Amino acid sequence: MKCIILAGGFATRLWPLTENKAKPLLHLKDRPLISHIVEKLPQDTEIIISTNAVFEEEFKKWAEQFPDRNLKIFVEDSIGDDMKKGALGATALVIETERIDEDLMLLAGDNYFGFEMEKMLARFTQNPLLAAYDIKDKDKARKFGVVVQRDGKAAEFQEKPENPKSTLVSTGCFLFPAKNLKDIVHYAKEKSDDLGGVFEYMTQKGEVIDVFHFDEPWVDIGSFEAYLQANKDLLAGQVIEKEGVKKEGNNQFLGGVYLGENVIVRNSVIDHSVILANCEIDNCVIRNCVIDENCTLKNLDLSYKMIRQGSKIEK
Repeated sequence: MKCIILAGGFATRLWPLTENKAKPLLHLKDRPLISHIVEKLPQDTEIIISTNAVFEEEFKKWAEQFPDRNLKIFVEDSIGDDMKKGALGATALVIETERIDEDLMLLAGDNYFGFEMEKMLARFTQNPLLAAYDIKDKDKARKFGVVVQRDGKAAEFQEKPENPKSTLVSTGCFLFPAKNLKDIVHYAKEKSDDLGGVFEYMTQKGEVIDVFHFDEPWVDIGSFEAYLQANKDLLAGQVIEKEGVKKEGNNQFLGGVYLGENVIVRNSVIDHSVILANCEIDNCVIRNCVIDENCTLKNLDLSYKMIRQGSKIEK
């Protein structure tokens, strides 16, 4: 079995954090989001990271953290949001270029999955299998692909419906038997960015779609609010400090806090926030924020902000 992790989007809704960084490389708890995904995959899985030319070097540098894994960086030729091939188009391109002819796991690189992959693999037969999560709220379900399930099978799909028939949503985790890869390639020629639609297409052809229903945490990092909440949930009230952190004067740390390498915090309150490497925080109140690398902040009161890498702000 091979695994493709889709990591080619430009994530403009998360700027400035993703202005120069791929969304799967955003920091989650104590390491990049995509590292959480790779660590859950079986050790012998051949992993292909599908990204674009802008982020190629960044992913190659990240991959150095996994010298014992079979990792390949596959680069499509898009250099902007208006040129990207779409999730399904990118998948089809990898299948054809790499001549994949075996069972395939397909993962969205901007999703966090709390379940162990072995559980899903144990459910895999010779039917396509999708992982689904009960979001328990029909208003929230409207933002996703909705699955109507009967006896562990997908009876119906609704893509971002106005009136969802279910609160069970399709997550960015799929398993395809080798026999169905041609369906992905064929459907991608019609709708290159309609990943959920390929299941409707296969259902219309008479394919049975199995559903792996899980209850462990799942987050689609589609917005700053979702990203912030994911960090809150995984930090779970811990204060995590990396090498070289300095805390000077009178500081207060509330809730889950991450302090990256060589961060300096001086006379500040840090509440439910992520502060990345080489930042200096002096006489600030920082609540529910993500502060990117190499920032210097002085005499500020910030809530629910994303601060661009290298920012120097003083009041």
